[in-house]
Amino acid sequence: MTLAKEGFGRTLRRGRAAAYERTPVNWAPTIPGVLMAMIPGELLALAVFPEWRASQASWLLLGITLPFAAWLLVYWRIYLSVFVTSSLNPADPIDPRWKPFTFMGWGDETLKAYLLESDEESGDLLLFLHGYNSCISRGETRPLHVHSMGVNVITLDQRGFGNQRGRIDWTLLKVLADIEGLLEEAPSALGFMPQRLWIYGHSMGGFLTIRLASHLSGWWGEALQGIVLESPAASFPKIIDSKLPGRAVIAKPWVRHILRREHERIHPDLNIRYANAELPYSGIPKVPALVIQSENDETLGNEHFDLIQKHMSHISEIHVLDMPHTSTVDTNERRELVEKWMKNQLELTEATYQ
Repeated sequence: MTLAKEGFGRTLRRGRAAAYERTPVNWAPTIPGVLMAMIPGELLALAVFPEWRASQASWLLLGITLPFAAWLLVYWRIYLSVFVTSSLNPADPIDPRWKPFTFMGWGDETLKAYLLESDEESGDLLLFLHGYNSCISRGETRPLHVHSMGVNVITLDQRGFGNQRGRIDWTLLKVLADIEGLLEEAPSALGFMPQRLWIYGHSMGGFLTIRLASHLSGWWGEALQGIVLESPAASFPKIIDSKLPGRAVIAKPWVRHILRREHERIHPDLNIRYANAELPYSGIPKVPALVIQSENDETLGNEHFDLIQKHMSHISEIHVLDMPHTSTVDTNERRELVEKWMKNQLELTEATYQ
């Protein structure tokens, strides 16, 4: 782990799961951009000047620029689908015991997180990560349940969701950098160095959890004891396929080109490519995992779970439950499984620190 930047009395350190370089600003004009800017002028000239309409050269010029306009329109639609998050109604966590604090995320941005301290004297910590197009309040039952076992809990509205900034130029690598920054700030927020850490990820939060747990760094890399994955995503390409508009999925090579180009623009230090952003290439954790999968996953289907079974069954305790994908619904069966697994984890690792 290397020092990224110092400033304002705080230090941002680079972990291993994310990309950290800022997006460079490029004001140089591009050929498609210039042609796109010409179209309004061409259409105005055709409408106002009869001699322009009579010129074959003007119609030829319009014929050259219109295909670029169509190309940029599709490009923009794909960009909006992947790199801009949906606007949600911001909602703070429901439980009033959550304590807000700030930390430094990607691009040295100041972001907001929440801490729920244990009612007991505990050196344990759980990080909860919600899914895509969600926020803390929608899955709050999960971290509150673990907190009832005497564990400190931290969480956040991820970049671009809930009350968090960062809807534009959104990427998973930025989110990962934010989370690594949050983990680095956790000891300061708690007032002590946690002895043991667990990460609980739902849906896309599960994908983030897998990436973090397979690319350990800092104090938390040594403290991580295990992970909980609830209906986890396991493939970024499969997520993108489900998000693309209309028939864009058919043109996958072109879509991959656009995604690669935008990721390279946003992240000069891009360390994972579109094609390998899935199990097993994105990383396999070595810590124990509890996997709780929705039996009829209406959001992700079975493809992601198939990857989990194929590549992580050797470290996982896997349960398939009759429950929906959404974290707004909880069941006693899920709670019982998590409680049994966590209590076993707490008892097994307790001997290490005695």
